[in-house]
Amino acid sequence: MRAVCSRRGQNARVLAYALLVAAAVLFFCSKSSFGYPINDWSDANIYFTIGKGMTRGQVVYRDLYDHKGPLLYALHALCALISFRDFTGVYLMEVCFAALFLTGVHRLMVLYGARRAAWLAMPVLALLIYASASFAQGDSAEELCLPLMVWSLYGVLRHFRRGGGRMPARALLWQGMLAGCAFWIKFTLCGVQAGLFLALLIHLAARRDWRGLWRSLGWLIAGFALSTLPWVVYFGANGAIADWLGTYLHDNLFLYSASGEAAGLGQRAKAMLQCGWEWVRDNPTCSLPLAGGLIWFAWKRPRPEALAVWLAALAGALGVFAGGKSYPYYGLALAALTPLGLLPLGRALEGRLTRLSAKALTGCAAALAAVCVGLCPLLSGNMTADYGASFGQPREETMQYRIAACLEPDATLLNYGFMDAGFYTAAGLVPNVKYFHQTNVPLEEMLAEQERYLREGLCDYVITRGKQPEWIEERYELIAAESSPNFWYDAVYLYRQKSLSSR
Repeated sequence: MRAVCSRRGQNARVLAYALLVAAAVLFFCSKSSFGYPINDWSDANIYFTIGKGMTRGQVVYRDLYDHKGPLLYALHALCALISFRDFTGVYLMEVCFAALFLTGVHRLMVLYGARRAAWLAMPVLALLIYASASFAQGDSAEELCLPLMVWSLYGVLRHFRRGGGRMPARALLWQGMLAGCAFWIKFTLCGVQAGLFLALLIHLAARRDWRGLWRSLGWLIAGFALSTLPWVVYFGANGAIADWLGTYLHDNLFLYSASGEAAGLGQRAKAMLQCGWEWVRDNPTCSLPLAGGLIWFAWKRPRPEALAVWLAALAGALGVFAGGKSYPYYGLALAALTPLGLLPLGRALEGRLTRLSAKALTGCAAALAAVCVGLCPLLSGNMTADYGASFGQPREETMQYRIAACLEPDATLLNYGFMDAGFYTAAGLVPNVKYFHQTNVPLEEMLAEQERYLREGLCDYVITRGKQPEWIEERYELIAAESSPNFWYDAVYLYRQKSLSSR
């Protein structure tokens, strides 16, 4: 009993430390924090806008269109219950997910004999990953999948370090659920876990344990099914299963992926390698430790462990870059393997750290955490004013809140011809139309419907980026314009229905 209480106390201290480190690092590195006036990244605003709609009874895909996974929007619905008009709730969610990632890193370090070094590794990894270029503005699907991946990595490596064989049913069920959650956030991010599971099955096949192989596969599928069941119930109860599967699977596989520039197997492979190289080049704080960890496992570790991490890396890269196109944040999913590079360093330091008292180790960890947090403003691209809202900028100076000040309370708004730029967030509005913004999926229905909304005057206000049809002035009048810090367009223009001006 005393050992159990001691272990629980240790886990609580690790979690508390992880929360403090995550909150401090993300305060500078994520635009969702209250250090910034708004997270002006379109993807983050899309997730949040749909999440707010879900809190008002709207059904994702059926009533509000976007093409990420339903779990991502549901998480943002929870954030909207905390703060409806800003990203405070999203920041708290990011802190919690980052803390779960860092506690998984701690477990991984302890697993490989770096118990004391684990306290030092947590702030270092937080800096390396969350201040990297691929972290973008914060609140990406990739970021939220990091804890799911690192806990899968820990579970599989722990199994192999304990001798391999058949993984217990409960552990397999848990692994399947973790992978299922990642799938229902963004299915291209399941590669890391798919590689880990493949290593489990190959290990059983090598032992000729065919019964164990099929048993393991069955439990993994059962775990995935458990993570899927809530969505079957949710969409089934709302008569939207066709909308769910048609958008999330069909549109992503046959429309979004097909919109890439690479065509043909050879060109696609070349484009994939180019995307991978660009991530490695632009994110050395993540990619170099990852490469070092893979080399160390191939050189020093037993074959099953080495096979697991190498398959995770290869399958992860395949899932992320297979489309032949990439945005800077895509490769962040591979940062789940960055902790591997700190394992040999942690093991080398462990002998010296054992000479320190608990008080001295705590002081070292606190000092290192302070240094890492202090480096965040220097390394994070979000601290510069080159793009978007800068750190410490008053809200009223941003284009989103300046436009929101022009809107009447409880008005309806259409973000026409470009992706959600944060105007719904700043105004605290929920869209009243399905295609409330224009995504980068080449869907003809979306373009036709947005034009119909204009012709029929379904929204009180329309925000454009200067590419609106000329006949918009038949029903709407221009009332405001704001310059944009976004490099995709120079300015935004706010139109109001002419009938509203006579009220």
